[in-house]
Amino acid sequence: MRTAVAILLTLAAASACGPSNEPTAVAQTGLADPNVRAKLRAMALQASSANGVPSPKTIEAVASPDRQAAEKIVSGGIVNDHVAVYVVEVTGGTCTDNTASTPPGVPAPSGSVLTLTVDSQSFRITDFGLTDTAPALTQIGPVVNLAQ
Repeated sequence: MRTAVAILLTLAAASACGPSNEPTAVAQTGLADPNVRAKLRAMALQASSANGVPSPKTIEAVASPDRQAAEKIVSGGIVNDHVAVYVVEVTGGTCTDNTASTPPGVPAPSGSVLTLTVDSQSFRITDFGLTDTAPALTQIGPVVNLAQ
């Protein structure tokens, strides 16, 4: 009887913790995959080129199991989403978003640091930013150089 109760309690505790979070594992191990790094590098080069910097100096990425936590560090923004993401940072010139809607007389957004937040499952860009201050990617996790 005690064994049955112990098993039920163990199962109840395990189910309360929820199922394993596969996207979290994908984000944490994904940057070790050369295909993932190549895809993120291509996305970074395309975004950088489209915004006026065809040959950036640095392209770095970090994996995060939680988009909300990553965005808080990258932009200070609060998103109601906890999916696994990659954050990609590109530097090496002034990027200008000439496709942005701005009021008449207001210049297009620009900055020396371009950041992309990419869903680790779909590779959809969930956030894009231009600033002059690089976010502290090391606060999110280990940084990987994608420029190579």
